[in-house]
Amino acid sequence: MQNNTLVNSNLCEETGLLIKGMRLRKAFYQRPFLTVAAPPETRLRAFFYAAAICHQTYTLKNEELGLYGWDYLEYVFTNLMKERDEFLLPGAMLPVNIKEISFKLASLFSPDKLPKLTTLDRLEERVLFLINLDAFIDIHFDSQLTNLMKAANGKLFNKGHGFYETLPATFAFSDPMKKKITFLLKLLEEAGMVEIEDKENFVPIMDYHMQRVLLRMGCVEIIDSEIRTKLVHHYLLESDEEIRSACIEAFKIISQISGHPVTKLNDFFWSLGRSCCNSKPLCQFHQCEKNPCTFYQIVDLPEHSKCSFVSTCKGFGDESYRSLWQPVVETHYY
Repeated sequence: MQNNTLVNSNLCEETGLLIKGMRLRKAFYQRPFLTVAAPPETRLRAFFYAAAICHQTYTLKNEELGLYGWDYLEYVFTNLMKERDEFLLPGAMLPVNIKEISFKLASLFSPDKLPKLTTLDRLEERVLFLINLDAFIDIHFDSQLTNLMKAANGKLFNKGHGFYETLPATFAFSDPMKKKITFLLKLLEEAGMVEIEDKENFVPIMDYHMQRVLLRMGCVEIIDSEIRTKLVHHYLLESDEEIRSACIEAFKIISQISGHPVTKLNDFFWSLGRSCCNSKPLCQFHQCEKNPCTFYQIVDLPEHSKCSFVSTCKGFGDESYRSLWQPVVETHYY
């Protein structure tokens, strides 16, 4: 670690103790995306494709349905599974061109299926990820994701065949910090499609919502004043690798103290950043930005009139922390 960031171990431990007694709602893991009935290969395609194109979804929304970002992705891919859509067939991306798939993808994420109204941006980039992934499965696994699953044998590292060993060869899952792969496997576990044996090797999921929360809480301190200024003003950074790495280390401490697996920390902190600690923090504006609040939908609380982390969060009483934003970077990793 360089000298620009510092993991506040004591505050991470306090935060871990705070969420130790929190529980996640069982209903959250019984939602249609995880439980819809469909053939295994169809379900695997939906999970792999949704995770592959899930990055920087700031603009993605369907206001009529009240769906934003990941919720909209889940909704679309759930329907594709239900309908056994050809989009999820093995090799579906191989014989067609970028424009055709872009048109299809745009129509899926558009009101009334009108591609020109789509809110899914970076279409060609996302389509290239799907084409590359489909080609990878075709070449190495005879066009069957079930073969990839068998080869990994429920392991992140399996003599060259584990999930962390094979999937980084694809564009979509090339993140050295494994965010999309870990997120994908979290979904597959919750859907009952895999049980990871070497969980100790999991790299905690780390996206921009969670980075923002950990910075505001003070679990990760920014030492460099220039970087701190850039975060406050949402200026573009060349890289967020150091900050992400520090946040991942912070999550490892929080996981150890809380007893919650690193994959479940996503559900606490992603939902918190998405709804309660975004551009208008709950502690200052006295209402969540998402209605209903994602954190309250996921975390089993008797009520939610104030943020659950006020007792340990530096940002609650200190604007210099509260004004911090996640690193703004050009990336497809998250």
